[in-house]
Amino acid sequence: MQHFAKHLLAIGITAGLADRESFIKKVSGVIEEYQQDPEKAEKWAKLVVAYLEQIKDDIRMQQVMESSINNSNAPAKKDIEQLTDAIRELTIKMQEQKK
Repeated sequence: MQHFAKHLLAIGITAGLADRESFIKKVSGVIEEYQQDPEKAEKWAKLVVAYLEQIKDDIRMQQVMESSINNSNAPAKKDIEQLTDAIRELTIKMQEQKK
């Protein structure tokens, strides 16, 4: 669901920037509508704040994960491939000895 909302927001921004004048008019209309109904405006504002907090948390989580991946002592792809090859060879030899 998060990815859907993220993509939907990106599409909205892209569409808004493509026809800037229409986008400004639509946003202005929404703002005017919510100014006439304070309860509705407050509810909408709380939803926006919650969504932005979630985006902020997602960005932080991505940064933490990228940082830990970059700073980890994980073996290189070449080392993993060599280990996989050695395991295959060992498996073949063990199967040959069983016969």
